[in-house]
Amino acid sequence: MAGHGTPGAPDAAQLARAIEEILGELAAAGEEPARAGEELIRVLLAFYGAGLEQLVSVVRVAGGEDLLYRLGADPLVAALLALHDLHPVDLPTRVGHALDTARRRLGSHGSGVALDHLELDTGTAHVRLGSGCGGGETVRDVVRRALGELAPEVGDVVFLTEPASPALVQIGMRPPELAAGS
Repeated sequence: MAGHGTPGAPDAAQLARAIEEILGELAAAGEEPARAGEELIRVLLAFYGAGLEQLVSVVRVAGGEDLLYRLGADPLVAALLALHDLHPVDLPTRVGHALDTARRRLGSHGSGVALDHLELDTGTAHVRLGSGCGGGETVRDVVRRALGELAPEVGDVVFLTEPASPALVQIGMRPPELAAGS
């Protein structure tokens, strides 16, 4: 399971899928094992969260904010910091960076991608797709992927599409049959 940054590092998406599979197996085994598994995960998350909070404090003192921002740029570390509300960059800023990344990846098709609004309480991003985007699944997938990488706590993306502009009609000074005969 290779990660994005360090060779041999676990991939966050693969680990998340593995957790979901284990929880599914526990749920299939019955109510009691599922409840025990969920409680174990809660306790482990609290344990790792407390450790990460200490780590962030040490990094701030020893390495400064620049080092903390560099750590937050790694997708796996960023996901862990965000999970525990420790990311050095606030969510709205990271959502903006994610949409910038999506626009760059989409080239000319990304010019109409814009944040309409962000619901911080639900983790829902409402993204407007202008008429230049086409609004296809590829555009949506690129936006979702960029948000997942830079703002993993955004759990849902709602796409708002603008209606296509009316087709332009060419208006000439005289009818074509008269213009051709002059």
